[in-house]
Amino acid sequence: MKFHHFLLTFAVVVFGAAFTFAAEFQDRWFYASFGLQSDEAADELIQLIQDAGAHDLNGMLWACGLERCDSWSETTVARFKRIQKAADDAGFEIIPIIWSVGYGTMIGKNPNLVESIPINDLQVVAKDGKVILDPTTEQPTMKNPDFEENENNRFKGFNFIDMPGVISFADAEVKHSGEYSVRLENFTADQHGHGRVCQKFTVTPHRNYSLSVWYKTENFKQKGDFRLQIYGPNGSISTATMKVNEETGMMDWTRGNVSFNSGENTEVTLYAGVWGGKEGKIWFDDFEIISQDLTAPVQRPGTPVTVRNTETGKVYKEGKDYTLPPLRIGAFARGVTTSPILIPEGSRIKEGTRLTLNFYVPSLTINGQTSTCMSEPQLYELFEESAQAMTKLIKPKKWFLSMDEIRAANTCKACEEHGLPLNELLGECITKQFNTLRAATPGCEVYIWSDMLDPKHNCHADYMACKGDFTGVWDFIPKELIISCWYHKIREESMKFFSEHGFRTQAAAYYDVDTLDSSREWLETCRHTKGCTGIMYTTWRHKYELLIPFAEMLKE
Repeated sequence: MKFHHFLLTFAVVVFGAAFTFAAEFQDRWFYASFGLQSDEAADELIQLIQDAGAHDLNGMLWACGLERCDSWSETTVARFKRIQKAADDAGFEIIPIIWSVGYGTMIGKNPNLVESIPINDLQVVAKDGKVILDPTTEQPTMKNPDFEENENNRFKGFNFIDMPGVISFADAEVKHSGEYSVRLENFTADQHGHGRVCQKFTVTPHRNYSLSVWYKTENFKQKGDFRLQIYGPNGSISTATMKVNEETGMMDWTRGNVSFNSGENTEVTLYAGVWGGKEGKIWFDDFEIISQDLTAPVQRPGTPVTVRNTETGKVYKEGKDYTLPPLRIGAFARGVTTSPILIPEGSRIKEGTRLTLNFYVPSLTINGQTSTCMSEPQLYELFEESAQAMTKLIKPKKWFLSMDEIRAANTCKACEEHGLPLNELLGECITKQFNTLRAATPGCEVYIWSDMLDPKHNCHADYMACKGDFTGVWDFIPKELIISCWYHKIREESMKFFSEHGFRTQAAAYYDVDTLDSSREWLETCRHTKGCTGIMYTTWRHKYELLIPFAEMLKE
């Protein structure tokens, strides 16, 4: 050890600061989400690898859909191998990021693996070879959805609107239909830049709804700040971001929608409008809420479907009395309504029969995001198949689990029967992923995003559409995991927490800002955190202008 220390000191003196830096952190990465769809994209990525390697970065966390490599074409595989060879030639490490339960990993293999929520005792009527909602029991309503009833820029039925007559106006000139719409503008008149309308309305528990509205914009370019949000008593249930033209700010009348499940709630609250607005105008008109339950149910062992006669209690048989169309999650997320029950000839279900349905539908969260059920055994079979396919292409020394933002979990019958509390359920899933990777590539290092493990972040009770409490999950995962912390605001608390609980850590810095100030703060935190393996330049927008300055910053 003394001789090694002497050699390191000699190298620092003779060869300069780069060797000091190399000894400081083992991980000096950048993040890339380049696909393999074109030679041009491959060329660009190879150039980034060469440039980063020339400035002493040594790894690339690469999101390229590797878990689906068994379905890649020969051309795609050839591009992958070309990039891999370029990395090998540069002495540069590729770290694949895989298996995002929060964003629906393996749903492409089987859409029915989607995490699901129950629709209980839905009342329908058999009609013309399918079923329709019973109009006497299943019809939600909103008050004054077309803004026709108003006085002094205030609208009947809405709990509040932001600053009537200053930000919110009844507009008789611009409307989608009828005599009026609501116009929102002058957002900076509010200290937070808010311009919203809000209404609380009644829903039936365990129902799925699609709420739509027509909107128009003028000189409004703020994508992401213009949203429809549904809240229950415990916070946000679902959010949808409205499309805007970021170049012109002009949108003619466009229909937007947000889908949500009522859960245990009998009331929910709609917020529609702008958060942090700066300029421009927005008009709303003609809200509409419809039941979205008439769609194909999720069909797997953990999401049973039952169809029974409401009057007699008779239970009907699939295949004989009714059939189920395939699940189409995308159509469901867009609010497309179809019948979940088709009645073939010869069925014992007669025209006009009243039926009670119990089934499960996908759990939708922000912008239609869907998660994968962590209790269904097939998921882990697919992980093993995926690991075998991936290691035929690449045998990395490091893997990265994309286990962030798991916004729906523990709500289907498979989870109920599995019987684990939410923290143990997530811990079991991560542990099985870890063991699968270690079996496929013995001795490999496994990294993971921090947020679902961090009590200062998303690791708590009542997170989005998850049932239960994630707190304590850190006691149910392997200590060999390296936790990649990515929330700059709480970096000190996060890195310290995981270090004190026996984990090594990594910092995911940068995040598409205009300077390296926050990255320098991350670097300082890394340097005084015991067990920190390194730092990563993390861009979601392919912004690499500061990549080389980032690499040089690490040598300062």
